[in-house]
Amino acid sequence: QLFLVLFSIELILKCIVRGLTGFFDWDDAEFTWNRFDFGIVTLGIFDVIVGFLQHGKGSSFTSVFRILRLARILRIFRLIRFLKQLYMLAFGFGMAAVAVFWVTILMAFVLYVSSIVLVRTLGKRP
Repeated sequence: QLFLVLFSIELILKCIVRGLTGFFDWDDAEFTWNRFDFGIVTLGIFDVIVGFLQHGKGSSFTSVFRILRLARILRIFRLIRFLKQLYMLAFGFGMAAVAVFWVTILMAFVLYVSSIVLVRTLGKRP
């Protein structure tokens, strides 16, 4: 519940600083993240309210909201925008993985063709 309180305070402060119209402004670069934060905090508050109404009884309904609240981890990706070098490094690893995949496919094809040629030329006939 501590993180829910912290995220709620952050959301309220953002709304106070920007105003509700500025917070949900379509032209703002932060619009998607603001909407994401608002949804996560709203789900968290709804989960707490449902938990109090059920008096601690666990149900699959509240479990779904707890799983959806794990989406807060995606907020970490906001930091990548500010760390351009880390982003470039991660992007480079991704591109290298794609290149390694295609090199593996190419080498498997070369090995297959070479094995056919060797069996045809050096293979013994029964």
